[in-house]
Amino acid sequence: MKFVRQGLVALGCIYCLLTVMVGCAHFHQIQFINEACIKPYKGYDYRTCAPMRVSIDGKKITIPKDFKTDLASIPRILWPIVAPQYTSFVAPAILHDYLYRCHTTVSRQFADEVIYSALITENVSAFTASKFYVAVRLFGSSHFGEHEEGC
Repeated sequence: MKFVRQGLVALGCIYCLLTVMVGCAHFHQIQFINEACIKPYKGYDYRTCAPMRVSIDGKKITIPKDFKTDLASIPRILWPIVAPQYTSFVAPAILHDYLYRCHTTVSRQFADEVIYSALITENVSAFTASKFYVAVRLFGSSHFGEHEEGC
């Protein structure tokens, strides 16, 4: 029991250190105007079934029908803990993918702050939203700006 407690404290400290390294997320007002609709595409990818309308800080954007997404890019080994297709993650993940790949006028920092805010909007706990935020800040740079068809 002592080792478990020490391990949890160590994990907590590592998480706090990572949060300090990536900084805090600025909160944005997110409103999903309509529900996200996805259909399986290939492998672990999906396509939107209909346009998805979202308001970010009062500015409306439309994610087109047939936009390709992998939802949250969570390594498969972690799916038993956090499945990317969990309903509260779907709309924020699609929005984040769209901002990363198609919306060339926003910064990566802004897109990462938006996924945090969108998760909170979808009633995901602040702790889980923070884990997503830390993950995209640390590991998302290689995917930012990958312009794809369907934008």
